[in-house]
Amino acid sequence: MAALIVNGDRRDACTPVEGRDLGALVVAPKHGTAGDRLQVYAGGYAVRVQEALAETFPAVAHVVGGGAFAELVRRYIETTPLRSYNLNDAGAALPRFLRDDLLTAGLPFLPDLARLEWQVARAFHAHAQPALDPAALAGWSMDDWGRAILRLQPWVAIVRSDWPIREIWESRDTPIEDINIALYDRPDRVLVRRAGDAVLCESLDDAEADALGALLEGQPLGSVVAALTPRGGDPATVSAWFARWMALRMIADCLIH
Repeated sequence: MAALIVNGDRRDACTPVEGRDLGALVVAPKHGTAGDRLQVYAGGYAVRVQEALAETFPAVAHVVGGGAFAELVRRYIETTPLRSYNLNDAGAALPRFLRDDLLTAGLPFLPDLARLEWQVARAFHAHAQPALDPAALAGWSMDDWGRAILRLQPWVAIVRSDWPIREIWESRDTPIEDINIALYDRPDRVLVRRAGDAVLCESLDDAEADALGALLEGQPLGSVVAALTPRGGDPATVSAWFARWMALRMIADCLIH
């Protein structure tokens, strides 16, 4: 059924499906054919997926335009199995799909923009953990801090790109003719985080983005500081970042490894 709904060229009653005619799989209505009956579901499926993807990837949909986005969704659902019953998960593979899609030839930032929007969607739906209580860290030694593993909130993410994806994302409600963003030689490191029910994106410098990325991978704080030292970073800088992350309630826990 899934194959028939997704692939329009297989809905003809004369086209065998796994050795059987369509009529053997779908009961024909009193008026019309089995293909007509299946088309009701096939059309609705494509529309629902397109609506879900447009909600998850509004900037991608805005940049490419409605018609091109509809065609993108058609190509996507014809080649990508959607394995979740939840339409919020329908776009999980779209960033990777865009790497080889024809739209990316003219808009090379699309895969990274889609990655950013996917992280925004994940952040919105993530279940926040209680923020770390600073009192739990009282009495820690320098050695304890060096071995500390930070557990960040599930809505925290870093998205790296060679393109100014945060600015493009922020222009998702701006008329296309009014968007004027310099694209080349403007790499971005975007922090995705939540403030209440709102998902926010902000650009970070390379050092803070690398530090957060390493912590998200589970590296100890001491290793993160050591990696930054040759680049001009120091414990005081990381301490200032830590204080900011705490104020933003980005840290859920801090454990000694």
